[in-house]
Amino acid sequence: MSRYRLHPTPAQQADPGRNVRQKAGLNRGILRSGWGLLVRRLEEKAPGRVEKVKPHYTSQRCSACGQVDRDSRESQAVFRCTACGFAGHADVNAAINIAAGHAVTARGGDGAARPVNREPHLLLPSA
Repeated sequence: MSRYRLHPTPAQQADPGRNVRQKAGLNRGILRSGWGLLVRRLEEKAPGRVEKVKPHYTSQRCSACGQVDRDSRESQAVFRCTACGFAGHADVNAAINIAAGHAVTARGGDGAARPVNREPHLLLPSA
């Protein structure tokens, strides 16, 4: 049995919204993609380097001041903080928030020194 709800709620049955047929097909396609399999394969290829991030409020939090406000999202693409006035692309702002939640760079380490888990490289003899 799937853990995802594919049946509409009573509120959705009363007012289904726009483009329902297209969205239903998209949702089925996303659910069929197998995100769990992707995560498992990434964890096998990079053990200890894959982190599951909770994305809650990352699109509503200002990356400059940390204020969380749903009104800061003016549209799908525009983010403008209601507290400090910071403006930028909403996806970039969310990505900064996700990255700021971790004290390591993409390759590990603290960002100040060389990464501690860097892959070994072939050292060529200098001429």
